[in-house]
Amino acid sequence: MFWWLIAIGAVFMGLGLLVRLWPIPEARLSGQPGPEAPGWHAMARGVKLVIPNAPADAEARLKRVALDDLRTVSPREGTYVTRSMIWQFPDVTRVWRDAAGALHIHAHLVIGRSDLGVNRKRLERWIEEAGLAAATS
Repeated sequence: MFWWLIAIGAVFMGLGLLVRLWPIPEARLSGQPGPEAPGWHAMARGVKLVIPNAPADAEARLKRVALDDLRTVSPREGTYVTRSMIWQFPDVTRVWRDAAGALHIHAHLVIGRSDLGVNRKRLERWIEEAGLAAATS
């Protein structure tokens, strides 16, 4: 029985290490997918928000809020990787402006099929903390 517990623990540790070291594809770190219409959009594996009249400093505000999150890092400008608390699953958030000046925020998981609404909840919190909630209405 003791060795079974050791084996199960080793499997969980191995899975945790695998998730932590899982490479994030370049397309996930730099992609700018549609839709382009204003508002919230449910997408496969995540969510996208388009804010057409966001303030000029919106990206800077979001960057400050994102990097205040202890589980978030920024591997490059406008890209944030947030890891889940226990298993360290990575979620990627991309922030950019289009040619018309609309702010696009796309948050999605890297591993799995469903984020269970976690990315939208995080974006709602970030938008609120950045003082951009009024711009989404």
